[in-house]
Amino acid sequence: MATLQKIRNRGPLLLIVIGLALLAFILGDVWRLTQPNMGMASVGSINGKNVDAQEYQAEVEKYAEIVKFSMGMQNLSETEYAAVKDEVWNNMVRKSLIEKQAKAIGLTVTDEELQYVIETGSSPLLASTPFGNEMTGEFDVDYLRSFLSSYAEMDRTTVPAEYLNYYDNLYNFWLYLEDNIKFDLLASKYMSIVENSIISNPVSQKNSYEARMKRADVQLAALPYSSVDDSEITVTKADIKKLYDERKEMLYQIAESRDLLYIDYEIVPSQADRNALLAEVTELTEQLKGTETDYAAFVRGAASSELFSEVAKTVNALPADVVARLDSVKVGEVFGPYYNASDDSYNAFKVLSEVEAFDSISYSQIQVVAESEEETARIADSIVDALKKGADFVELAQKYGQTGEAQWLASADYEAATYSGDNALYLNTLNSMKKGEVKNLAVSGGSIIIKVFDQKNKVSKYNTVIVKRENQFSAETSDDAYNKLSQFVASNNNIDSLKANAEAAGFRLLSSPNTNGASYYVGSVVNSHEAFRWAFEAEEDAVSTIYEAGDANNHLLVVAVDAIHDKGYRPLEDVQTTLTIEAATEKKAEFLMKKFAAANSFADALAIEGVETDTVQFVNFSTPAFVSLTYANEMNLGASVMNLQREEMSAPIKGEGGVYVAQKVSPDSYSIEFDAETESARLQSMDISSIANQIMQQLYMDADVEDVRYKLF
Repeated sequence: MATLQKIRNRGPLLLIVIGLALLAFILGDVWRLTQPNMGMASVGSINGKNVDAQEYQAEVEKYAEIVKFSMGMQNLSETEYAAVKDEVWNNMVRKSLIEKQAKAIGLTVTDEELQYVIETGSSPLLASTPFGNEMTGEFDVDYLRSFLSSYAEMDRTTVPAEYLNYYDNLYNFWLYLEDNIKFDLLASKYMSIVENSIISNPVSQKNSYEARMKRADVQLAALPYSSVDDSEITVTKADIKKLYDERKEMLYQIAESRDLLYIDYEIVPSQADRNALLAEVTELTEQLKGTETDYAAFVRGAASSELFSEVAKTVNALPADVVARLDSVKVGEVFGPYYNASDDSYNAFKVLSEVEAFDSISYSQIQVVAESEEETARIADSIVDALKKGADFVELAQKYGQTGEAQWLASADYEAATYSGDNALYLNTLNSMKKGEVKNLAVSGGSIIIKVFDQKNKVSKYNTVIVKRENQFSAETSDDAYNKLSQFVASNNNIDSLKANAEAAGFRLLSSPNTNGASYYVGSVVNSHEAFRWAFEAEEDAVSTIYEAGDANNHLLVVAVDAIHDKGYRPLEDVQTTLTIEAATEKKAEFLMKKFAAANSFADALAIEGVETDTVQFVNFSTPAFVSLTYANEMNLGASVMNLQREEMSAPIKGEGGVYVAQKVSPDSYSIEFDAETESARLQSMDISSIANQIMQQLYMDADVEDVRYKLF
């Protein structure tokens, strides 16, 4: 139990501050799947095996609890929530791919290997866990062992509910982390087989070095593509087909995608809505002037987005619009109503107090919980008496199974939340104490002996009551918006009509090309899952009914399926527009290269009509050179001039922004000396990364992964 008590002592009372670092592989929020989805057979398939919807749901629920615990949050944004679902799916795919290959070659991770990694702390996943050494911050396996032992022996009938929940979450956190460490070790072993098969040679080492380090200044003669009028070239179907055949392998898509068109009609408060809210906040302002008690109830009744806290806050934790007006308000006065444009709100606030307090406090505590209130009070009094007689705080704390070690608490650690009751009493007591002072604080269920060791940075803190009401649209405004869009859709219920008439009717028609089923939203409109699901179940050219979306159902969506692109090679007609532009560029390049063909010297090249010139510094083989004349990053430039002698002219170079002839105007230089061992290690590292990515991509292709999770949301 001492270890569990040690965990509690890492933060103030009732776990006000839980300092858990966010692991690199954890992203998100809470799984919110509901019971109606339970009937679905699968959410996709990997390596020919269906992924059961309930299995996927269970994984996300487990992951969500880990995320909530590690981040110390109740809810996250819609975007973070989507990241959780993606992370779970991606982990399922990665595990399936690696485990299949490992099984084929007999690769496993033994319990002994896993324990060795944990005991040595060698896994990067252990770098930021709650099981860290208090002095060094590094993972401490002894601390982990103590926790697991204490947790197994814990008497759950005597532990307060809030602590019990914390310990359970911490234990589940460890189980999840242990599982990830095991898979990470398996993946590392598999990739090490690949790594050990890669070697470099002296030729590649020298070439790699020169490609990066050999550099020179280059003068250019440039003919931009923009100098050629489209009427001067002709692009034929054969030209486009030739490019298509050359690019075909790059035009393979691993899953079906769709080109979506949509109207995103945002509902905004009307002037009548704004006038009504201003009148309401004006009345609340008058009520606030006469309110002297139970400010928390007043703020809740006022439906303020800023809740009342009984703990004074620094200006860093107050709304910026309130801070800007604090100097205009005396203690006890009310300011408002006023409008704040940054959050489109009407506001009023009352300053209850202004105090000077320390921003950071070094303190320690001893928590006392006995079988009865009388026994608790007796023990607490005896501890205080011992301290007054000169007892060492740390030694006394250790006698009661606690560390007693001092810790710093800064205002920023707690003031973003709201506090009342014991939590407020605890923080207000701590903020009011003097350096060296000891207090016996009676709280629900026990006592806390607090000692302040040091204090830093005196700042002003304010206790305020804030009424903040963002403008919102009324039901009447929502109905008017819906009726307006509904009338338009009724008259334009096919995609051609939608394209032709949306803008004229005052609706923006937006596009979301190449959208695949792994997305969650239509465009960037949050909470548009229903509309998205419709879009992937509808036929080409279909137009949807109206969907409500957005954080507060403040967006109305109409979606149309403009095109469906099946899995596999994109047909020529799908990419014809893009290829036509590329073919036109190729034709312009041919046209401009002919202009340079007659130039026998760089002076001849500069004399050609329309040629522009510029000097580009530090051109090398491996880094694109930015050419300001054409506003283009030119990869081919370094490759074309790398082996030229000084004052030697290059052949015409076809680039991204134009055609160039180049001449070195400075000798070759090297920023560092060649070192074969360093270059070998660098090459191997690059090859490993590249080959590892290629292997995972090929495994993914071979696994024929199908992701239809959108059907579940």
